[in-house]
Amino acid sequence: MNPYEALWAYQTEDMKADAIASAIKSSPIRQKLEKARDFILDRQKQYKQIEDEITAMADRKDVIAQAVARSETQLEALKQRCELNPPESAEDIKALLSDVSKCRDTIRQYEAEIARIVRETASHEKLQRSVRMDAARAKQSFDQLKAEYDAESKAKKEELEAQRAKVKELVDTVDPALLEEYNAIRKHTVPPVARLIYGQCSGCNTSLPSATLSKIKNGGLVECETCGRMIIQ
Repeated sequence: MNPYEALWAYQTEDMKADAIASAIKSSPIRQKLEKARDFILDRQKQYKQIEDEITAMADRKDVIAQAVARSETQLEALKQRCELNPPESAEDIKALLSDVSKCRDTIRQYEAEIARIVRETASHEKLQRSVRMDAARAKQSFDQLKAEYDAESKAKKEELEAQRAKVKELVDTVDPALLEEYNAIRKHTVPPVARLIYGQCSGCNTSLPSATLSKIKNGGLVECETCGRMIIQ
């Protein structure tokens, strides 16, 4: 067999294998499966973020509760000081009342913040439950799609393996130098080999100069200057 025809026969079977592999990847069920997987991962990330925020709010609430306790202790200390050492002047009374007012204002501010944290924590927990339910429903859908895809892809994978076996059988029929060139071009251009049709590269439809046409007709190896494919007659 003509070495170029052997290469063309090899490419024909190789491209069939590519088409089967592409069909497996572009399967609508697979695309739905990947979408469901991404949704689950997104919800897991969101769940963890909410969990971290709830933990941070709980820590902040503990810190504020300790601050409230300190302020209440200070207030009690002011009360005891007043009982043990009653203020004698108007200035002393004014200073004491100012200190008491500051403590009470601080306590009210802390209590307001605690109430806000409690509300936000409840809202976060509600959202967290919703996210968990979304993820659970998505997991059920994922499992169903996975079963469908496994059944669908099993036949396709068997077909792909059989086709790749055909390609492997043809390797020894192809000139090693041509096969090396084929594989090098295949990394960036598929298919790597094009026919010469009406003086044009059938890969990119570029018209070839007469010198190149003569070289091809004389059995020389030519690569298209436009698309880089090997051109055979």
